Amino acid sequence: MDLQSATHTYIGDEGRRGVSGGERRRVSIGIDIIHKPSLLFLDEPTSGLDSTSAYSVVEKVKEMAKGGSTVLMTIHQPSFRIQMLLDRITILARLIYLGSPLALPAHLSGFGRPVPDGENSIEYLLDVNKEYDESTIGLDPLVLYQLDGIKPDQVARTPIPKTPKTSRTPYGKNPASKHVINLNSSAFSSRNMTSQPNSGKFEYDDEDDDDDDDEDFDNSLERKGVNTPISMHSGVYNPPLASNFYKDFPVWLYHGVKGTPHRPPSWTPARTPEVLAPAGPRSLVSSQYPTPQQNPSRTPSEFEYEEVLDEPSHGSKFANPWLREVVVLSWRTALNVIRTPELFLSREIVLAVMALILSSLFRNLDHPTFKDVNRLLNFYIFAVCLVFFSSNDARDLPQCLRTSSYVISSLIVYLPFFAIQGFTFAAITKAILHLESNLKNFWIILYASLISTNAYVMFVSALVPSYITGYAVVIATTALFFLTCGFFLKQSQIPIYWRWLHFISAIKYPFEALLTNEFKGKRCYNGQPKNLTPGPLRNVKISSLHNKSIQNGELLPRENCMLIGEDVLFSMDITKENIWYDIAILLAWGVLYRFFFYLVLRFYSKNERK
Repeated sequence: MDLQSATHTYIGDEGRRGVSGGERRRVSIGIDIIHKPSLLFLDEPTSGLDSTSAYSVVEKVKEMAKGGSTVLMTIHQPSFRIQMLLDRITILARLIYLGSPLALPAHLSGFGRPVPDGENSIEYLLDVNKEYDESTIGLDPLVLYQLDGIKPDQVARTPIPKTPKTSRTPYGKNPASKHVINLNSSAFSSRNMTSQPNSGKFEYDDEDDDDDDDEDFDNSLERKGVNTPISMHSGVYNPPLASNFYKDFPVWLYHGVKGTPHRPPSWTPARTPEVLAPAGPRSLVSSQYPTPQQNPSRTPSEFEYEEVLDEPSHGSKFANPWLREVVVLSWRTALNVIRTPELFLSREIVLAVMALILSSLFRNLDHPTFKDVNRLLNFYIFAVCLVFFSSNDARDLPQCLRTSSYVISSLIVYLPFFAIQGFTFAAITKAILHLESNLKNFWIILYASLISTNAYVMFVSALVPSYITGYAVVIATTALFFLTCGFFLKQSQIPIYWRWLHFISAIKYPFEALLTNEFKGKRCYNGQPKNLTPGPLRNVKISSLHNKSIQNGELLPRENCMLIGEDVLFSMDITKENIWYDIAILLAWGVLYRFFFYLVLRFYSKNERK
């Protein structure tokens, strides 16, 4: 992008001067082309730039196109130098021209409007478009000329230069003026004009005080008269003009193309609704001459379509059905992950590295001692926290899509990636630390935790106006979840008025499930009581299962089996010793957070992410 001269230079903002406008625009383009896209969209890359900077930007984009990329960009009034860099141009909103800039002069000459010497062909075409748009037939002739080559009717030409007033022929004495009606004249008004219903002629006053109006008339655009067909009852037949077909063409275009939604075309000034009669003298003139719509002898065409101005549309505001949106969004998001593997690999590598570091810190946990019990509790709380923070994510919501389809598709695509991340962490720690826990259950717990915490973070990110505020909210709530999950303060130690935080903690349920998966059973743990403190276990309580097992002879006396795994769970105030209960609650919270995320996007979030 030719930015070597701006190396180590700040981009700049409102309070700091940085690179120039053209360099900043090239930086923004360069960010989008880092991954070498095969298709690149640019929205007005030259807006706000001087001619030299604009040419430099388009020149660099041209070099990208030569390198194999397809570049589509919108641009307003390009200079001649920029115009010559473009391979093909499209004049919109209605398709007026599609082709090479070099062929544009021939296109204009094809319907009798050659480009004047020294004038930009694109700017001249815009002037011609304006003339047709302000005429009675609108832009349909130019659209049809581009599509099928049917030469349009001439509605205007170059304005007639005004002649000096001293050499002007008086309007009333000019023979040609007998056939011209001055629409700007004060004489042409409802109070001074009478019409003959069947003659098509008007009687109007020709007063001397029209000289000022004549000056305005000389400045007006010269209009070529358009013959309208006369009723067949008069015995005279005039073939229909091409302009009659232009009015029906948009309807054919909407309803005749397979796969196009059958919706009425939106009203534009170029197509005046038939139900509205124009006001002013023009309406009085047009009412005296038959038109294709007013001719009673003409058989209605199947292409006729009558539009009503401001008629409310009761159809769906979305172009695609819900299921199709979900499938397309899921496929597009999956392709985005596949094409940018660093997004997934970065998280995978982070989890793998953290699993290795954590395993090296808590090595040799396969000994049934009090010391290892404390270390296992510490290991599992850190494992849950690492998984919690690794599930953060941020994505943009397209405004033209349903919120529900976006929420569902984002979940569907990331489910397999969460599964891979959870299995990576579980497999590494299980193999190195020789944990007693079941690997499958260990993986499912981490998987459910990733799903739930990701939904929570997305809900918070949609609720707050900026990512800085989002980080603050996530950190604050995570601290509360961490404090009330049962590791630092057991459920019985939390004040009753704060105990509700224990049950909504996103860390409580995976932590309890992991402890249940590790300690549930009758495995004996022995050691010195001092090894249990300091630590989360503190006051050890003997479970009823331990006492019953001793009475039944299933365990050795307490002197030889001081604690069993069930005692650890009982001492941690874990009453529901079922991992599937914790997993179900965890997934239920994930669904609830997703639903809150949907509600915020659907009804609340109207601001842009800063």
